[in-house]
Amino acid sequence: MQPKPDVIRVPVERILPLRQKILRAGMPGLSARFDGDENPTTVHLGALIDGAIVGCVTFLDSTYEGSPAWQLRGMAVDASYQGGGIGRILLEEGKRILDAVGPRRPWWCNAREGAAGFYEKLGWKKVSDRFEIPTVGPHYRMLLSPV
Repeated sequence: MQPKPDVIRVPVERILPLRQKILRAGMPGLSARFDGDENPTTVHLGALIDGAIVGCVTFLDSTYEGSPAWQLRGMAVDASYQGGGIGRILLEEGKRILDAVGPRRPWWCNAREGAAGFYEKLGWKKVSDRFEIPTVGPHYRMLLSPV
């Protein structure tokens, strides 16, 4: 059984290596940096075990269908920790942290086809047909309504 990670807000530079390794393997290093990463309202979370980043997620201040929302981007868990609940813990902590920022909002993301089931288990709904993001692969737009 793996230890439970500490989830904390981190600067984007701390999570870029994991994003690159998991989400942009074989692509140029700058491909792991996303539009909005440097916005003052963007929230980057890192899951740490023994001081090492083993998981990450980013929440961008965004809109969904014209209303305020958070866009989840760049969620990644190191391969040696996948399947151990770190993604769920990141989202739970994200909810706690974002609830402290202001009123609850919907969350949305463009989920990789292979990750859609993970999100569905946590209450997310597919709100689009399958679509392709060039160089990254098939995705679904998904939505988590505020509770």
